[in-house]
Amino acid sequence: MAIICATNLSADAAHAATLAATIAGRLGEPLLLLGVDDDVVPDAQAPDALSTAEGGLAEEAARLRAFVGTVEPRMQRGASVETLLGEEECRSARLVVVAAEGWRTSPWRKTSLAERLARHGCAPVLAVRRDTALLDWARGRRRLLVMVGVDPRSATSDAAITFLRELRRVGGCDVLATYVCSPLEERERLGIHTPVHVERLDARERTMEGLEPLVERVLQREVRERLGDLEGEGRVEVVLEPGYGRPADHLLHVAHARSVELTVVGMHLRGGVQRLWHGSVSEGVLRHAERSVACIPPGAREPRRLPPPRSALVPVDFTQASGQAIAQACSLVGPGGRVHLLHVHRLRGRERGPRDFHGVLPEPDSERDRVLKRLWAQVPGDTVARAVHWSVEGVSGEDVAVAICQATEREGVDLVCVGTSPHREVAPDVLEETVARELVVRCRRPVMVVPSV
Repeated sequence: MAIICATNLSADAAHAATLAATIAGRLGEPLLLLGVDDDVVPDAQAPDALSTAEGGLAEEAARLRAFVGTVEPRMQRGASVETLLGEEECRSARLVVVAAEGWRTSPWRKTSLAERLARHGCAPVLAVRRDTALLDWARGRRRLLVMVGVDPRSATSDAAITFLRELRRVGGCDVLATYVCSPLEERERLGIHTPVHVERLDARERTMEGLEPLVERVLQREVRERLGDLEGEGRVEVVLEPGYGRPADHLLHVAHARSVELTVVGMHLRGGVQRLWHGSVSEGVLRHAERSVACIPPGAREPRRLPPPRSALVPVDFTQASGQAIAQACSLVGPGGRVHLLHVHRLRGRERGPRDFHGVLPEPDSERDRVLKRLWAQVPGDTVARAVHWSVEGVSGEDVAVAICQATEREGVDLVCVGTSPHREVAPDVLEETVARELVVRCRRPVMVVPSV
């Protein structure tokens, strides 16, 4: 592995090279110093210009050896990313460091070298701006304030979090794990009902940009679960940024408001038409950020290791099939685990009309207490079950599968256990086999189908 630094020997590039050499020294890695001649020079003058650039690169390499033991200078003609980083460099690169500014652009190529390197996506790219925060941090003089963009339901977050772990191995980092979320979309995902008479709500619940306490608690939990355990020095804070439109603008707003010193974002590596259609969060942050930015490609993420399930949700229709699913869930989570029993009342006829209730739609008032009592009665009484944490919930919904999926998101369970039976049992709100099939397709959590025997 190596730290790669691209330089055109400008003042901005010299600052980035010093940082790259300092990080390489802290990690015990060699530094590959790539000299990029981005001048458009007439052919007659090219040999002299190249000789001068090679001499300057050798002097820069000699200066950087004060920070890292091994520096390999290499001169490249032109600023093409394909000629700058070959397959061998891409495979061996642990980090590519480049100045965010100070690069010349031609009339037909408006993007800087930092943007093109990030778009190339062979290694994490650290675009450095000329402030002392990163350099002081790399020298062990202070902690760094880092904002990492985290989307609990996107794989790009894993790559950004992997890089964050690398940073905290180099030095202490205070982390702002920032999630740009749409309150309306989150309410729909979690099954939070908004009544027609919004004037009856308090000011916080009435605004489109506000997050209800229940939604906020769920998002806080999801972001922290995505982060996992972060080793190293420094505090970790979850920042929920309600927003509409381009997520990059909201990330830049948080970075400015909190005086963030480094922003870390994952990348999708969309190309061509897809980038024009979907946009690029990382590219927007890289181009307009006031401070340094790290863009992390998806290949840099560590593989996710799924632990054994410690929590499960069981849809209950009070049939023999759901009883066997409860027993299966109890044995899977084991002592100290958690099982959530859920009954979904299917809304029919006049019940489907608007209801002035804010939050998760509960069972009808006339049935609520009776259903909850019946759910508690489903809890097994054996020794294993007594070591499990149980909770019950009764909700209403037009689509049973959707209501179950929404409950799994609210509860954050590891697994869904749903019972099926080849025999149609006569019972109110019985779960049909189609519900199990829909859960397998639509649910974001693993689904275990437990056949009755």
